[in-house]
Amino acid sequence: MTKFLASMFCAIAALVLAPGALAQRGGMNVPEHAVRPVVMELFSSQGCGNCPKANATIQKLAERSDVIALTYPVNIWDYLGWDDTFAKPEFTDRQKRYNRALGYRGPYTPQVVYSGYLHGPGTSVSSIEPKFSTRDITPYPASVSFSGDTVQVSGALPAKATNASIVLVKFRAGQTKVAVAGGTNKGKSMTYWNLVTSYETLGEWKGGVQKFNAKCESGCVVLVQKNGAEGPIIGVGQKKK
Repeated sequence: MTKFLASMFCAIAALVLAPGALAQRGGMNVPEHAVRPVVMELFSSQGCGNCPKANATIQKLAERSDVIALTYPVNIWDYLGWDDTFAKPEFTDRQKRYNRALGYRGPYTPQVVYSGYLHGPGTSVSSIEPKFSTRDITPYPASVSFSGDTVQVSGALPAKATNASIVLVKFRAGQTKVAVAGGTNKGKSMTYWNLVTSYETLGEWKGGVQKFNAKCESGCVVLVQKNGAEGPIIGVGQKKK
């Protein structure tokens, strides 16, 4: 009996510690690979009926060790009569440039861009899971590390890359809630996860070791994006206050 209980305990422990068990975080049955986190950039609007659901989905997926989630409020629906209280034109411009780079005709909401090379609506975990199942799980070619207000990027450019843009994204870490006073979501409370407040290109990286000033007072992420600020992400580092 003792041997049976011991073997049962070992079997349960193996199940709990197996990668697939961790994959239940975020609601996806896909193993986590923290060595190459997926950067999920959600473009959301207060004038979009499905965006509260997408915001909640992104927050759920952010429980995973291999997800860096960012929410950009955009103004593409402001013309309908309600001005998004967090949106900035530069966020909409980033979304439009992503769509051009990805060969898609125009922005929509809710739209999630995955590490700069895939996109989708992001309204449910089931629609997102296939993108994780087929992703590259090797380490990013560019390594990003922080020291105070300085970020260091090192490594080698991948094939067919002439350069990479170093993009600093600042955000309000965790939840931000707002009561929407007009438009499609009038009377509802919207919750954002890692609400982006600004982003800027710090400079260009051509391989090797380079340092950039990356001062941020709240949370921030540095993205290394191949062949331009809306190219595929080849390196990422996150700084939490």
